Amino acid sequence: MRQLLLLSGLCFLSACSENNLDTPIKTCKSVASVVLGYQLPATTQEAQQQSDTKQIVKISFQGSDEKQVVNVSCTYKLALVGENSEVELFGKFERVPSIMMINDQAVPQRTLFDAINQATINAGRQVAKEVNKAGLEALDHAKEVGKKAADDVNDFIQKQ
Repeated sequence: MRQLLLLSGLCFLSACSENNLDTPIKTCKSVASVVLGYQLPATTQEAQQQSDTKQIVKISFQGSDEKQVVNVSCTYKLALVGENSEVELFGKFERVPSIMMINDQAVPQRTLFDAINQATINAGRQVAKEVNKAGLEALDHAKEVGKKAADDVNDFIQKQ
């Protein structure tokens, strides 16, 4: 049930905005950032491979100490569809990785699950922040338009 809620939330966030969880590469980066405890650098090398049953995303970048290269691999399983369904609701592969490796070390499933949850929360916060900013900008614009309209009315009255 928790996975279903997580998946629903993730899909909702992906549909709402251009965020960090809308492609396998972005999702892998966001989850890796949570696992590693720091933001991945802007310059990364990325590759995707896929077969009939899985998709693998590989990301490489300079570690925080600039001496070590960090290699992250996220494996996405084939998405399950209903028994009688021929429609793939979310594409061929799942929206979150089922396996993550960092420098050839498997990330424990519990850690991966918690990181996916945290990445989803982070994406939700970013969406809320962007919506709030857009709302404040719209409010400021409405105030300016209202002030201009009031000034125009006052000018009209003054001329009468």
